Amino acid sequence: MSIYNNRPKRFKNSDYYMFGLHAVKAALKNLDRKKHELWISQNARAKLFEDSKLPNIPIYNLDQSKRLPIPENKVHQGAILKVSPLKQPSDIHEIHNNEQPKLVVILDKVSDPQNVGAIIRSSLFFNCFAIINTINGGSSENGSLVKAASGAFEKVHYIQAVNIVQTIINLKESGYTIVGLDENSTDKISSFQRGNNSIAVVFGAEGKGIRRLTKEYCDCLVSIDGNHKFSSLNVSAAVAVTLFTLQSNMENSI
Repeated sequence: MSIYNNRPKRFKNSDYYMFGLHAVKAALKNLDRKKHELWISQNARAKLFEDSKLPNIPIYNLDQSKRLPIPENKVHQGAILKVSPLKQPSDIHEIHNNEQPKLVVILDKVSDPQNVGAIIRSSLFFNCFAIINTINGGSSENGSLVKAASGAFEKVHYIQAVNIVQTIINLKESGYTIVGLDENSTDKISSFQRGNNSIAVVFGAEGKGIRRLTKEYCDCLVSIDGNHKFSSLNVSAAVAVTLFTLQSNMENSI
């Protein structure tokens, strides 16, 4: 049985409404994304379809709609799209298409969709191979997450795992070095030498950090260089800083 997103039926995501110009535009261009209906304003329509055709799905004029299909407090920027969730790999080994070193982000029960969406956006920018989160306690694909990812969700692998520790064990057996972010560690990410190894970097939920058992299976624990006495970083900011540092270290070692 897969340890990733082979989830019980009650955990299966259903169709949902995504919103926001960048998210909707990326989804419309994604041939693997199943799309059902589009709600769009005249202004957004001009921005989204100036160089492409309208999709062959029901289209509703947002300017004339008295009721929206999403809560009014959602900032939709004039574009709302009903979609089915993307089909994700059931196992990271399904997408190991070459022997090049990989960089993977593991989220240990990071639940806030805004944070997870921002992490996905940063991960795409820094060429991460995949983002792994937990099924129980981690954010699943939804409108807020996809909007925060600003189109990046259509271009990355977002895998939800049943058991993070078993996931780490499997990655180790595949040659990955597992690096855990722990603000109490005296070892700094700036001193970590990645070399040519595949790396999986583990981040914990905001406030709680990485769980104790997860820490025990990491090869090393590091912290981000900074003033830990008076402040800490939001988890999405921590991911961005860490990935930038790892990329810089690798480039400096060449």
